[in-house]
Amino acid sequence: MNQVEGLVIREAAGEDFIQIRPLIVKRAEELKLSDGGISDINKLVRDYCSKPSKFYCLVCELDTKIIGYVIYTFGFCVHEGRSISMDEFYVVPDYREAAQLLLFKKIVEITHNFGHLRLAWLSSKNSLEMHEFWVKHGTTVHSEDQGYLQYRLAKYTIQERHCLSSN
Repeated sequence: MNQVEGLVIREAAGEDFIQIRPLIVKRAEELKLSDGGISDINKLVRDYCSKPSKFYCLVCELDTKIIGYVIYTFGFCVHEGRSISMDEFYVVPDYREAAQLLLFKKIVEITHNFGHLRLAWLSSKNSLEMHEFWVKHGTTVHSEDQGYLQYRLAKYTIQERHCLSSN
């Protein structure tokens, strides 16, 4: 994996959504999804900065430019306990090789550190590149529905593959 000097993964700030929203639109375009339902910047900031926050967000930043983000929420599954749902995950194409795994490892680390038992998300079937990335890094395809694949990373894989080794 190519390393990029100065790459930072951090919690988003409200003002970051000026850069994040265009990336959300770009992701929708790349996956051939409708961008009609994407919230405007004011709603994103309001929901993110509300107490309690409606969602959480990490950004991947190079210098002062945001090149990727992950949006997630905390949840609960009656069968497995606490979990994190990853709602959006995106890194601009020019930096995917360097940044995608770092951003993914950060959300896995957060899942582990909070004692959550599962990280789950949907991904469009239109993204073979992301499917290969998810499977390569230990996820399980749980189900297939209406153009999406559901992925999960269980407690064992989080601990053994991502948090206790240098994979």
